[in-house]
Amino acid sequence: MKTKIERYRQYNEERITKATLFNPAKASVFFKGVPYLLHSNYPDLPGFVDDKECPHGIHGYNPEKMMPGELFRKYFPTSSAMRTDIPSPHPAEPAVHSLKTIGSIGTVAQSALSDCDFWVSVRFKQLGKNRLAMLREKCRGIEQWAQKRGAEVHFFLMDIDQTRENSFESSAADEESAGSAIKILLKDELFRTHILVAGKPILWWFIPPGFTEGQYRAFVLKIAKENIINPNDFVDLGYLSDIPKAEIFGACLWQMNKALDSPFKSVIKFAYLELLLQQQTNTLPLFSDKVKCLVTYPEKLASAKEALDLAEIDPYLLLSREIVAFYRKSQKDQKRDNLIRECLFLKTLEGMESQKQTKFGQKSHLKATMAMMENWALLPESHEHFVQFRNWRFKDLISFGATVHDYLLETYKRLRWIFKNFGPETGLTITERDLSILGRKLFTFYEKKENKIEYIRSISRDMMTQENITIHITKHAGKFSYFAFQGELDHNSVKQQVESVIRREDDLIKLVAWLLVNGILSRRTRLHLTKNFLPIDLVDIQQLTEAMLKTFPLIHFSRIAPAKLVQRETVLRALVIVNFYKEPVKNSKTFRASIMTENSYGEYFLQEYTTITQVKNAMRVLLTQHYVSRWNNNLDFFIPPQDEMHYIKTILEK
Repeated sequence: MKTKIERYRQYNEERITKATLFNPAKASVFFKGVPYLLHSNYPDLPGFVDDKECPHGIHGYNPEKMMPGELFRKYFPTSSAMRTDIPSPHPAEPAVHSLKTIGSIGTVAQSALSDCDFWVSVRFKQLGKNRLAMLREKCRGIEQWAQKRGAEVHFFLMDIDQTRENSFESSAADEESAGSAIKILLKDELFRTHILVAGKPILWWFIPPGFTEGQYRAFVLKIAKENIINPNDFVDLGYLSDIPKAEIFGACLWQMNKALDSPFKSVIKFAYLELLLQQQTNTLPLFSDKVKCLVTYPEKLASAKEALDLAEIDPYLLLSREIVAFYRKSQKDQKRDNLIRECLFLKTLEGMESQKQTKFGQKSHLKATMAMMENWALLPESHEHFVQFRNWRFKDLISFGATVHDYLLETYKRLRWIFKNFGPETGLTITERDLSILGRKLFTFYEKKENKIEYIRSISRDMMTQENITIHITKHAGKFSYFAFQGELDHNSVKQQVESVIRREDDLIKLVAWLLVNGILSRRTRLHLTKNFLPIDLVDIQQLTEAMLKTFPLIHFSRIAPAKLVQRETVLRALVIVNFYKEPVKNSKTFRASIMTENSYGEYFLQEYTTITQVKNAMRVLLTQHYVSRWNNNLDFFIPPQDEMHYIKTILEK
């Protein structure tokens, strides 16, 4: 047992080292700052709750050892929490039994955009309702501190007893997806991907694989009785031997919704679900057992050839290898096999952007990772093309995004067909409410509506952002056309850059809105304008962009609150764009304006108006039906500088 505990400790340290190499600054927040703040409750520290009953502290955590004085002074330069002549900010009886990450941190899937989800194991009954609420408040304060340091973290307070019985109510599930669909899969992901940050390790790692639930419980009692382990040194989250097929359908829908933000990231997990469903039994073996064998039970591997050095064990790569092997068994699945490898490689490349500040350097890490992937037959056929993905033509980005979406939709159809023939004796676990929530998100993304700004089937809206976009305006047969090109071009060079066209619209406001909604245009994009004969100039377009970005933050579908999706659709915010083209207003029968809105389902709309009466009626509806107004701070106006600015403002306010 000592050997197994030591192997687990070394493996955990290797994962922390990988996370640190990816991004030292964020890793310091994750593995030093966060546990220290969770262990402490002191007035001049972030996360302080002014109540002596506030739960805090992590079992076995040593603040003097884990928080060096130099780092403490860097993070909290004005704090006196480390002084020896004051009462200790640390508790006599810690409330948190175990603090773990869950997800991509410390794997090849980690990227500059990766947030860090912390699974906080506590006992709800021990804390009580009021103290649990205080702990949640403390966690929110720590999240805000981390955000200010450029690290996005989320805490999920999980009851140990509920988790053991697979009956937990997880905010990780409820807030992002269909809670009833993914309990066991979420626990499987925790077991195979987590890093122990502080506190007690999960007992599951030290129990032999292949047991039934009863055998697991008997073995735990036996080793405790024989003093092989002290149960108080571990957190027992129960066993995880298999998953009912009934849970997979809900999990598939959940991944479909996660895919709306970043489809290539969901391909691996979606393929894992298909791999599980191909089993012939009603309960399915999980991948977490294979990871456990490699770390703490190498003697249980089928052969010595399967063994790996602890530094080589990457849950993400291992799962990908399993999936690729699964698809290779069938000749018709060869395309899927290569797509899995392409998505894995793209996810790895995304992570490389976090490598630039490390002493090892981005190129050396990429080379080492590619060598490992090639050794495991995970390198895609066109890997040279993917290395240059930041320089791809827009049409290549769209083409690959469409391929990924097609794979997800095709796989979903195959899985749905399986569930049409699903035996009633197994019973689906997904609820009607969950189906409504998940279906609403799918409709939001794919459904076409009048005046709706459509979403493109992209690789990832976070990855679609262009460094430079050139706006080019043409006129033919009395009609204007507005083009967006990749790169920095001039009036002559655009004619030779037809392949660099991103989109053409008959309205410039609509073009800018579409670019923004799809993540192609962001705050870091530099805009350029070729020579044109309209009254508007580059500054007008830049100011319009700034107004839209200020009013409408980029939506992440997976984070739309489920409660909003089962309620009536409502407008959340609006931007009124008035006389953008600077046409004469006085003595004119027309008054051109556009109103851009965002609703509670995550949809954007752009409606055009041609009279002042229409504009005012639309604003009246926004106020009376949706409580959108300047007084509620969710309605804004944009009027580009022009001679009739004062007159326009006057008639709008009448």
